[in-house]
Amino acid sequence: MNKENEFFPKDLEFEKLVKKAKKRSMIRMVLISLVISLIVLPGLYIIGDRVMIMKMEKETELDSTWNDIMGANIEEQGTIYNYSPTSATAKMKIVKNVGGVPIPWGEQEKVFTIFGTSRLTNTNGAYGTASKEDERLPLYYQGERVVEFFHPQVNYTQIFDDRALLNIIDDNTVVEMAFSFNDGYSIEEVNQIFKEQLAWYWVDTFSKDEIENDNKFNEYEDFRDATIHGFGAYGFSYNRNADTYSASNFISILEMVKEDGGDYQSDAEKIINNITNQGKIKLEPQNLNIIGVVVTGKPSDLIKFSDESMIRGATLGATTDLY
Repeated sequence: MNKENEFFPKDLEFEKLVKKAKKRSMIRMVLISLVISLIVLPGLYIIGDRVMIMKMEKETELDSTWNDIMGANIEEQGTIYNYSPTSATAKMKIVKNVGGVPIPWGEQEKVFTIFGTSRLTNTNGAYGTASKEDERLPLYYQGERVVEFFHPQVNYTQIFDDRALLNIIDDNTVVEMAFSFNDGYSIEEVNQIFKEQLAWYWVDTFSKDEIENDNKFNEYEDFRDATIHGFGAYGFSYNRNADTYSASNFISILEMVKEDGGDYQSDAEKIINNITNQGKIKLEPQNLNIIGVVVTGKPSDLIKFSDESMIRGATLGATTDLY
């Protein structure tokens, strides 16, 4: 069809106006999107950063609080924070106090992001090697022995007693040793015997079902005894200035975490139920059953416990030079 036969002849000027309008509209939309992005994205980043900081502060405080009752004779020595544009790392240093000498006991490292996530990143753990024929598999962490405990109501194939090692360790060394008792004792009864060298109390937080299961497992010939390693034991440090304060603090932590404890909430609730026999007795210091302790000092300081009748088992822990 030629131009003479077109029903509506083309208007070139109109087409140019339409193209200009489309171009202006596109430019306007790009500019508006850019302005919105410049306003919204920094705002989202600021919000995400604030949420990350609040989450990090809450979780690290909770981790620190839980470390006060979980882990035999460990102390938190503060947290270091490192920040990047989209994340932050909280590194918590942990030590053992052995006879007044602090021994580094690893780090707990967590990474937090502006997207509200967090994860543990450190992978260091206890290790040990043994063959099937070996009677014992001691674990090591940071190059030091990890203490083990024996519950008084669990039947073990073999209960270890490392107190004989105190006779061959140089007296310029300070050592950590875990004593497991033959029964549950009150804080006062434990203090009467171990007060001078006492570092940490092991509290009975086990249910009847857990004890029964451990006894069943220990009946199998190929099963290594289900001892409790220091990492998984619950208790509290000995406070020379106020014996009852540490026990009260232990209880306060359990009650606080039970109400709003994040990842530890169910553990705290279970421990409270086990200690109180499902609420039949009050959660009070005098109702805590102490089934073991950690003592520290020079070998000559600890040898005096060699014949103590309430001790069912003894395992060596961390050691270091006194000077």
